[in-house]
Amino acid sequence: MKKLNRLIALFLSLILVISLVGCKEKTQEDIQKNYHTFLDKLFKEEVTSDSLSLHYTLANPENYGIKNIKPTLGTLSIEQMKKDMIDAENNRKKLQEFKYDWLTKEDQITYEILNDVFSKKLALGAYPYLMELLGPTTGVQAQLPILFAEYAFYSKDDISTYIKLLNCVDEYFKSIEEFEKEKSQKGYFMTDNIADDIIAQCQDFIKSPDDNFLITSFRERIEVIPDLTDKEKSEFEENNTSAILTSVIPAYESLINTLISLKGSSKNKNGLSGFEGGKEYYELKVQLSTGSSKTIPEMKRSLKALLNRCLSTITTLSIKDPTLYDQYQNITFPETDPNATMEYLASQITKDFPVLDSVNYTVKYVPDSLENHLSPAMYLIPPIDFYTENCIYINNNPNYDMTKLFPTIAHEGYPGHLYQNVYFRKLNMHPLRSVIDVTGYDEGWATYVECYSYGMAGLSQNLSDFLKANMIAVHCLYSLTDIGIHYEGWTKEETIDFWSNYVSSLEDAEGIYNSILGEPGIYLPYCVGYIEIMELKGLAKSSLQENFRIKDFHTFLLDFGPAPFDIIEKYLKNWLTEKTGSNSAK
Repeated sequence: MKKLNRLIALFLSLILVISLVGCKEKTQEDIQKNYHTFLDKLFKEEVTSDSLSLHYTLANPENYGIKNIKPTLGTLSIEQMKKDMIDAENNRKKLQEFKYDWLTKEDQITYEILNDVFSKKLALGAYPYLMELLGPTTGVQAQLPILFAEYAFYSKDDISTYIKLLNCVDEYFKSIEEFEKEKSQKGYFMTDNIADDIIAQCQDFIKSPDDNFLITSFRERIEVIPDLTDKEKSEFEENNTSAILTSVIPAYESLINTLISLKGSSKNKNGLSGFEGGKEYYELKVQLSTGSSKTIPEMKRSLKALLNRCLSTITTLSIKDPTLYDQYQNITFPETDPNATMEYLASQITKDFPVLDSVNYTVKYVPDSLENHLSPAMYLIPPIDFYTENCIYINNNPNYDMTKLFPTIAHEGYPGHLYQNVYFRKLNMHPLRSVIDVTGYDEGWATYVECYSYGMAGLSQNLSDFLKANMIAVHCLYSLTDIGIHYEGWTKEETIDFWSNYVSSLEDAEGIYNSILGEPGIYLPYCVGYIEIMELKGLAKSSLQENFRIKDFHTFLLDFGPAPFDIIEKYLKNWLTEKTGSNSAK
């Protein structure tokens, strides 16, 4: 009888275990499904917030369940910011309701990234009047013309939507103007020098309205649609010209007039630290953009240490080879033509970087009216579902030496932004990962490989090391100046004094001060991102020692994709533990 009771008890316990396992499996499956539904919702919310973002993110939004979206460029207002913060808080709470341990590894990574980004954006929401949408280089008024110029037409509907968006510029700029007026009333308006730079940029864009490149390039752009009749082409051209002349140009004129009227209202002539809460805002802004959890003082220490190492390397190499500076001045790269440089780099990276199937790309040149306001080159990220078509813009500004574009092409093309973006898209992760902005990962990687490219240029080791050290030293100087102006409150005079050791021209030092004053935090994602990647590389090297393979490390970083560096480090340590375990087992 006792034996029978034990058997019955064992049988019942087995049933209980089986039912519990089955229950958990079902629940876990449900959680996974619900989690992906949540990610889908976040993705749709993100890409439909404005129609430009939607078009640049998805070539075929209907395949993602996105249909009948009213064309809009969005709205800028305190009320909208408050709503965005409420949505972010609700989304963070919803995220934290999911059982982290029951998610797949890939979904756990997305969870951690989202939790980090939500937290930082919510913290930034406490400083709405310190947010700035305008800027001499990265401001919306500088970027919008390029975004419109590269707006791809896949169908007739795309052309119609594009023209509707052009007609939205006037209303969109009005919301920006109202926000700037509100900032002015509360003492948060930009300095006169920054306003003058933005005004000059706007004036250059609209100085010849009838010959604006958005008008002159339009006919060629619509030729890609095969079934357009001549009548339809003419109608589209007329509508495009009308939208430029009645919405876009007047919007820029109105913005110019508003900025002129608000000049002199700034109550702070220095960087962000001169505003109440400015230092706190700057630190949060930089941590979000760099993907680094370091405090500003910690970033400064890392930057100074790296700068000192670079300057020491430059000095040592110059003593070792007194001709190095002349070699630097007269350097010749393997290729100078942008297309030839891309092909050369694509063939050179296969030893140290994972293989990437060839992709289509086009090299274009920045319109003349924007040459004075944009960087030497830039890569336009293609839609998630059309990532095989890529575009790099080259700035033909005579101030930029086109014969020295080699490292810049490495930064923007192979193995930089183009290569990294296409590689990540091919991994077919949830599309939300592609729209979470971690600039420090993107620009840190591009800076890292730009530096790496000197070793692929067929130069002597000394010259290659000299160029690497010089490049990173310049990045450090700009980043330290950024911190000095916006966190420590450097004046123009203090900035000039700092740069007096590195530049001979007072004008150059003043130009550096003005450019950084108008774009807080712009340089740190490049250099701090680079530092974080080098620290991860150092961790991998010290752990694996003779088993370290640079191609494996690069593959790990690329497979992981854009994320805050603390999260990458956590998974790198797991990866290293697995590798050291497998190596010791051999």
